Amino acid sequence: MLRCGMCEVDITPALGSEIPGYFGPRIASGIKDPLYAKALVVESDSGPGGAVALIALDALSVPRDAVQTVRERVSRETGIDPAGIFVSATHTHTGGPVSSGFGCTESPAYTQWAADKAADAAIMAYRTRREARIGFGRGEEADIAFNRRFFMKDGSFRTNPGVGNPLIDRPAGPIDPEVLVMRIDGVDGRPIGVVTNYACHTDTVGGSEFCADFPGELSRFAKHALGERTVSLFLLGACADINHIDVSGRIMKRPDHYRWMGRILGAEVLKVREKIVPVDEAFVAAQSGEFAVRLRSPAAEETEAAARLLAVGTDDFREAAYAREILNIAEQLPEATVPVEVQAMRIGELAVVGYPGEMFVEFGLRTKRESGFPFTMIDTLCNGTIRAYVCTREAFRQGGYEVRMTFRNRFPEETGDKMTELAARLLHRLRGADEAR
Repeated sequence: MLRCGMCEVDITPALGSEIPGYFGPRIASGIKDPLYAKALVVESDSGPGGAVALIALDALSVPRDAVQTVRERVSRETGIDPAGIFVSATHTHTGGPVSSGFGCTESPAYTQWAADKAADAAIMAYRTRREARIGFGRGEEADIAFNRRFFMKDGSFRTNPGVGNPLIDRPAGPIDPEVLVMRIDGVDGRPIGVVTNYACHTDTVGGSEFCADFPGELSRFAKHALGERTVSLFLLGACADINHIDVSGRIMKRPDHYRWMGRILGAEVLKVREKIVPVDEAFVAAQSGEFAVRLRSPAAEETEAAARLLAVGTDDFREAAYAREILNIAEQLPEATVPVEVQAMRIGELAVVGYPGEMFVEFGLRTKRESGFPFTMIDTLCNGTIRAYVCTREAFRQGGYEVRMTFRNRFPEETGDKMTELAARLLHRLRGADEAR
């Protein structure tokens, strides 16, 4: 027997709060649409017994101490093992002040409040769980997401080289067009909610108004079709090098582009959902593992060059921002080691892998190939480890925006390989636990 519950709680900050995600401070002047913390709890009599929880916040990231706050409260109130509590961010670049860097400052008060609200969502999802049916399906959407890293005809390498740039030669990598859908219904057939997994940066809005980006429009689209009480929870796939910009100019950015993307993605989600035949039993279990990572630090010559640039001055505000970041590292965190946690969850035929940081698409595709499960969702910016790009070894040779060192972006080049190897081991254990029944 399966029992499921879903809940969403508003976490929109006060106007006047900072909005992180760009190369300088932005002060919130309005609200395009509300921000939410959303939760799904799945409990099953199959497997080791007990429940698991997926929690996603409309935020740029969720700091590790906030993740621990959520897990501790949810575990205390529900008995769910912390290894089975996934806490992630949708990575909207028009969210609340949860992160410092590039001139923005985290608000500890807001971060704590949002963490409490996220825990509330999971606890209420647990307390309102009921007998349910669940199922999984996949679709495809290849026209709204694009690799943003390019080889140039002059031999250089660029991230986001600009629409119509005549020097563009070819993209440096693929996209992941897979749209994975989890359907959750009550035993009466009425929708409880949907979970969607897709890989594209949630940075289509800009400006100074709070907005949940295209996952917010996807939610509205689903509610219109399935009922206002339906909860649409979005898990961000591996998209560190994927965004919405078509440099060919074939698909131009529209006013309210996020609404256009959300409706296109929503239509695919609903189509996939209608084809899913849900079941009332599923093996449920979760695993978690950690390893330590020694973060990159700037060499003496990098620090000296940054100091010279700021002393002389520059009209390039991005280069000035990078220089300040290098000096901040040298002054505050010259050497640091952080724990990196990877989680894996099993719900029937579905595996969910929780990765910290912003994973390059290649790592997500590799995990899916090696998973051994019919369906594998990649949940990035999960587990609260330092918000940073997890780049491929090739990317470090190529260069580009994603590999540049900042106060937060310091993972060394072997990190992604270690993460995917750990995920493969966790998934193997979950398959083995099922086979041992």
